[in-house]
Amino acid sequence: MKIKLLLIVFFAANFLNAQSTDLENKKLIKYFSQINKAELKITENKLDSANILYKSAFKTFKQKFAKDTYNSFQVALQLKDWKNAFKQYKDLKCMEFQFEDVKFPAEFEEYIADKKISCKTKINYQYRKTLDSLFVIDQRSRKLSGGNYKKYQKEITRDDSIASINLLKLIQQNGFPNEYDLGLKKSNKVFFQEFYHIIWHQLKSNLYSPQRVNFTQEIIKALNKGKILPEHAGFLMDLNNNTSNYNSSIFEIHQLIELTRNKDNTFTAMDKGEYITDCCYLHPWYYPEKRNERGVEMVKKLDGHRKKIGLSSIDDELKKRTFALNNKDYILVQNKISGHQFEDPEEGRKFYKGFIKIEVKK
Repeated sequence: MKIKLLLIVFFAANFLNAQSTDLENKKLIKYFSQINKAELKITENKLDSANILYKSAFKTFKQKFAKDTYNSFQVALQLKDWKNAFKQYKDLKCMEFQFEDVKFPAEFEEYIADKKISCKTKINYQYRKTLDSLFVIDQRSRKLSGGNYKKYQKEITRDDSIASINLLKLIQQNGFPNEYDLGLKKSNKVFFQEFYHIIWHQLKSNLYSPQRVNFTQEIIKALNKGKILPEHAGFLMDLNNNTSNYNSSIFEIHQLIELTRNKDNTFTAMDKGEYITDCCYLHPWYYPEKRNERGVEMVKKLDGHRKKIGLSSIDDELKKRTFALNNKDYILVQNKISGHQFEDPEEGRKFYKGFIKIEVKK
């Protein structure tokens, strides 16, 4: 009996390890390739070409992503393609996107003034409400801690366990939800849904709350169904597995954060904007011409992993990150800037000695 049990465990473990972590949906592979090309055209200010590429991508995969809908909308506004702009506007409106940061040209406002919007999108408010309650659980001890996670380790561990186990059950019962299921009220400005934080906090390297659930297989299923963006999928899978398969901090844009008040409570200070930043620091390898053999090999390895889940190459990604620093109209990247807080700001500047400092528009 013991032998049989061991064999079952052995084969089950091997089956799990053998499961693919690749994007295999051919329509989505084509879609993400077209989207990457469109985004690069935006960085080159070739908006006519970007407009064509977006229209082609949206024919390839009908349930287009909100991020791509938004960028297509902005391109159409710039080109005064009011018909296409209204189509994207309507789709975003039906997902409850908030347009408070978007400036509409007077001509577009006139164009949409007498147009009626009927929505086919059916938001599952009950599912959203349940996820909201799990997010509250996920956040409560963290907020109480004021950033001192060690002091609240027991409470954070308890809350993370409750939130993650229940989230897994919900996903397995109802499917991995996206913006068509939940709308966009509970996502941030890069279309990162609130419940993703529960998955984020199941990072394998978590010092204060041990991993209860690894969401990798659910993320891959969602990716192949067009339920999650590749950049969000790669980010969450790297956290859940303590890997750097899809990104590396070496290629991030860094800034130093110095709290000006409430220095013993990071959450309060950040929420109230009681901080100043010193931006931006780049590792020399950010630039292809400055990479040595080790840097070239790192990029090659990253690109291999990134391609498998529909992500662009690292260098294409870096073009978008650089563009995003000074261009606020488009949302091309998940994380434009990575913030780091040191007790002594001078220690931070010493840490980034050897990095390249660049200036950005305020």
